Amino acid sequence: MMNKAFSPDKQFGFSLVEMAMVLMILGILLSGVLVAVGDSTDSIRISNARTQLESIGEALYGFAQANGRLPCPATNTSDGEEAPLGGGACTNNFGLLPNVTLGLFGAINEDGLLLDPWQNPYRYAVSPYTTVGGGVRAFTTTAGMQELFNDNELAAGANMIRVCNINDCSDITLSDTVPAIVVSMGDNWATSISVNETENSIEATMGAYNVPNDITFVDTEYNEDSFDDELHWLSPHILFSRLIQAGQLP
Repeated sequence: MMNKAFSPDKQFGFSLVEMAMVLMILGILLSGVLVAVGDSTDSIRISNARTQLESIGEALYGFAQANGRLPCPATNTSDGEEAPLGGGACTNNFGLLPNVTLGLFGAINEDGLLLDPWQNPYRYAVSPYTTVGGGVRAFTTTAGMQELFNDNELAAGANMIRVCNINDCSDITLSDTVPAIVVSMGDNWATSISVNETENSIEATMGAYNVPNDITFVDTEYNEDSFDDELHWLSPHILFSRLIQAGQLP
């Protein structure tokens, strides 16, 4: 006698409803994985940018120790070299990182400019401050650096770069005697629209590149939608200390 519980004609498998539920669950799981991978990639890039910025800062201090001054920014046509060569009155005090002058290693674009982890060139600005007595560029000439140190002229204002936590500096000033600063525009460099990001590097153009054009910069809390810039600025006192150690000052 054939067991009634089994029938060779009975079909086994998933119903359309069950298949839909399985696909929905897989989609949820996959979206979670993709978000986690995306967050991990962003975190790695941010960490790499901060590490690279630290190295750039050390290269700037090292350049000053060897030359008694800071380099001028590069331009879009200087192939990664400072402009002009030899410093002095910079072609533009708010421009691009002179990575060739600094001897930095990394990925570069067709203009010879060092790229951050988001494949965008680093921006670099140096204070356009001129000394009171000699009227020479304080940070991009050896004479200016010596006069600034000897006469103890360092003070806020007077074209010293300042860094605040908001674009109008109405809240917290993080530093107001910055000799030079380097900026990565972060992941949203092509579409950044917040006023704080605009203050850092979307105030003017240099060829195909957006660049800053004044002494105010912003460093504030990271926000994926409105602020993902990474900044690194030099301390004037560490700069003077390094120059003293190298015999460039007093």
